[in-house]
Formats: sequence, C-alpha cells, structure tokens
Amino acid sequence: MFFFSENNPQDSCAWNMLGILKERMQLKQGTLDAFKKAYQLSSQQTRDKARVNYGRMLYKVEDYARAISMFREVEEANFKSGVGLALAYFKDKQYEESYNAYEQALHWLTEEQRNQSELLVALASMAYMFQDANAAKTLLFQSINLKPPSPWGLYATLSLALLHDDKKLAKLVLSELDFFKDRQECLPHYSRLLLYFYIKEEQYERAVKEISKIVHRHPYNASVWLTLTLLLLRMKVRLEAAAKCAQTVIALERKNVDVPKVLTLVSMSHLMIGKRKQAIIAAQKAVHCNPSISDSWTVLKAAQRGECNLLC
Repeated sequence: MFFFSENNPQDSCAWNMLGILKERMQLKQGTLDAFKKAYQLSSQQTRDKARVNYGRMLYKVEDYARAISMFREVEEANFKSGVGLALAYFKDKQYEESYNAYEQALHWLTEEQRNQSELLVALASMAYMFQDANAAKTLLFQSINLKPPSPWGLYATLSLALLHDDKKLAKLVLSELDFFKDRQECLPHYSRLLLYFYIKEEQYERAVKEISKIVHRHPYNASVWLTLTLLLLRMKVRLEAAAKCAQTVIALERKNVDVPKVLTLVSMSHLMIGKRKQAIIAAQKAVHCNPSISDSWTVLKAAQRGECNLLC
C-alpha cells in the first residue's frame, strides 16, 4: 500500500487505505499525514468520509479544535461524524455542546438500538458529572432496556449501584451481566466489577472463587490474571500466588498492559512474604521500564529497606 500511494500520489483512495493500515499499526503521526492527504485529494463524493477519518485522527492526537472544525464541515452528517463531534467537544471541555451533539446523534443519526444504547451511556456519564446520580440512573435504565443493551450501560449501572450502596440494583445488574461474562472484550470490565461487588459485600473467599473460575475458563487473558493478583494482594493472603499471577500477566501480554505497574505488584508480593531480593529485582525492572513513575521508585525504596509499611 505504501509503494502504491507513492507511485500514485494523487489517488485519494490509496492514501485513505494507507491511513487505515497505519492506524491498525498504531502509527499515529503516519496515519494523520495519510488521512490529511486523502482529505486534500478527495472528490466531492468522498470528502465527507475523508473528513470523518481525518477528524478522528485529529481527536486521537488531542488536536480537539481542528477535530471539531473537521467534523462540523461534514455536509451529510452520519452516526460516526455525530459521535466524533460530540466526543471532540467533550474532550475540549465544551460540555453543553457535547451533550447537544450526543442528543442529536441519538434522535436523528441512528435507528439501531445498539447505537442508541451506547449514546445513552455517554449522556448518562455527563448527567452524572453535572446533575446527579438519579438523572444518570434514568438514562442508564433507558440504555439497558434497549435490545441489545450496551455492555457499557450495564457496567455503568453496576458501578453507580456500588458507589451508592444500592445492593438490590447491583445484584440485578450483575445477573444481567452474566450474559457477557465469557466475551473476550468484556472480560476485563466484568471481572473487575465482579471483584468490587464481592469486596463491597466483604465476601473475599467468594471473590477468589469466582475470579478463579474466570481464570480457568480464560487462561490466556491477562486482564483476569491481573484482577486475581489485585484481589490476593488486597486480602494479604496467598502472596506467593499473587506474585506468580502478576508474572503471568507480563508473560501473556506486554503490549496492552502497564508493565511497570504489574512489576511493582510482583515486587510488593515478594516483599510482603519476606523475599527481599526478588522484590528488589522486580522493582528495579519496573524503574528501568519507566523511570518517570513515582510508584516504582517508592516500591524500590521499600524493597531496599525491607519495609512493607512504606507501601501503605
């Protein structure tokens, strides 16, 4: 694709496809340049699509003002352009404009209930920020009553119930979330919320049992291993197992996890069971991965002194 676009520099479609390829490769600047070129060379028929792609990348590189301008130039608005505009407004802290854009997208730009469900979650998050929990809850109930409901609506409703000690609602939503418990994209959120639910109920052993079940069903998912690590550390039991769980996280996934954070968990686990040398080694690795993270230095200092109380 790169050579084709270089040999056909006036082909807008080629630059657009190159941009999509680079976006998949997570090359932000290269993607931005390719989409900009595609937009500049686009015809009247393809200009709106080029604007949406270019606007999306402007948002990702945090150039929110230009992203807003690009989305507002779209002549025939669609769901993607409407949501992109709303999100860019939100990140630019233009909250009233963002809320209005989300409402317009909800009422005018989509008839699919899945999309409407997710838009209601976005509106609920803003209602929670600027109104109150009841306003957010009303919007979330509307979201989860659509078919199919957005998993994010269920996550948000369960989180709201946990924050406000609504045990009845929490149990109800958790039973609804059971439908998503084995979906790979839902595992990180489901396992973490399940953990918080049982901690709130002070059912620690039940939490270990349920999270362990998920680990056994999905042994190659790093996120559920990380959840189990955090649980064991919080309980301050089976700390050697916690260290092994954290090491498994790194072995399974280095690309999409915070490696220094996980290494600090390994170090803490070793330190709490008296393995000072292993704690120092893990903390040093965390510092070497990213020297700018203060938590890694704190754990290294505690490991060198052999003092667990520095971590409290």
